[in-house]
Amino acid sequence: MNSESRIRPATRDAIVAAALALLGENPSASFSEIAIKAGVGRATLHRHFRNRETLIDAISHQCMDEMEKAVLTREGGATMGAAERLESMFRATVPLGDRYSFLQHQIEMHEDVRQRYVAQLDWLKHLVAALKGEGVVATDVPDYWLVSQIDQLIWIAWRAVRGGKLTEDDAVALAMRTILYGLGDRQ
Repeated sequence: MNSESRIRPATRDAIVAAALALLGENPSASFSEIAIKAGVGRATLHRHFRNRETLIDAISHQCMDEMEKAVLTREGGATMGAAERLESMFRATVPLGDRYSFLQHQIEMHEDVRQRYVAQLDWLKHLVAALKGEGVVATDVPDYWLVSQIDQLIWIAWRAVRGGKLTEDDAVALAMRTILYGLGDRQ
């Protein structure tokens, strides 16, 4: 039994929440700062996570698992159109943003997290193909551009909700408007 499996759920949740909050604001937050924010001693933190890198790795994979689950459970298969799947994906991922803004730094620093992120972008490529196939978006727009726009809208929505500038519903509505109609008055 590894040390992480022996951790009390409440303690683990406090450590994860503290790490996500601190690392989202300051990617270089120390192990000591995380312990203080979690309300646990540094020894407790070390007992469950060997070091800062082990903690970041565990949280990164947990976050990617939750992101994948949120997206895949919203896939809808043949029962939903592409635009409905896009909106459902935004609705599933935007609420996760208050916890996962730190992932942006992890994607750049950890190859295994980057590979999982690339796999999520591949899922978006398939969704873009469906959006084009159903005539929801213009076919002359390069797939790369659309995938990048959707991906960035998720990050922007996360930051806007986290900063109190938008509600989750407003962020989803603006993301959908941006992809489906653009931001101009011509509709």
